[in-house]
Amino acid sequence: IPYWLLVAAGLGIFAGCVGKSAQFPLQTWLPDAMEGPTPVSALVHSATMVAAGVYLAGRFFPVFLPEVLLTIAYTGAITLFVAATIAVVATDIKRVLAYSTISQLGYMMLAIGLGGWIAGLFPLVTHAFFKSLLFLGAGSVIHATEQQTVEKLGGLWRKMPVTTIVFAIGSLALAGIFPLAGFWSKDEILVELRDHESFVLFVILGTTSALTASYSARLGLLTFFGET
Repeated sequence: IPYWLLVAAGLGIFAGCVGKSAQFPLQTWLPDAMEGPTPVSALVHSATMVAAGVYLAGRFFPVFLPEVLLTIAYTGAITLFVAATIAVVATDIKRVLAYSTISQLGYMMLAIGLGGWIAGLFPLVTHAFFKSLLFLGAGSVIHATEQQTVEKLGGLWRKMPVTTIVFAIGSLALAGIFPLAGFWSKDEILVELRDHESFVLFVILGTTSALTASYSARLGLLTFFGET
């Protein structure tokens, strides 16, 4: 098989992963899919449906050539940064979580593109758990208040202490706080990045990690501790 044909085949497979896992520039459909019931979002938008593209990329990793892996890495880097910047300013509680999911999927694609398929699939498992926790917490808030705009929420920690605690745990895991699962999965990706010595990708990943902590804190504070 000619080398260029193997590259084209790899890029074609990755193109399917881009659409399935909402990678740049096909990421716009995922926030719009948040209109469904929150328990459905907790299942299909954090664990099963959108993660299928990352899983496929991980399974096909042995046949991807260096040019394809480089494309995967930079696509993931662009995706995780763009989605995180949008999540910082989004006001709908489910859309913030949706853009967060896109950003986390970008992390996984970046790790696979760097050659660390284990580092890419490890967050696939951890993300499923803490993002499901966040979606269920958001569903509890929406069900109790019939409101999804975070600026119109606030002070819910007094009335919903259990939801506040579980949402805080999910937010801390999302932000990568030790010793929760998000810390270990992000650490694996940083190790892969260190081995490749790519300054541009390191800056993107470091900046996005700070943005992740920022929008996680903003979402939790406005929803549960803000003033109505």
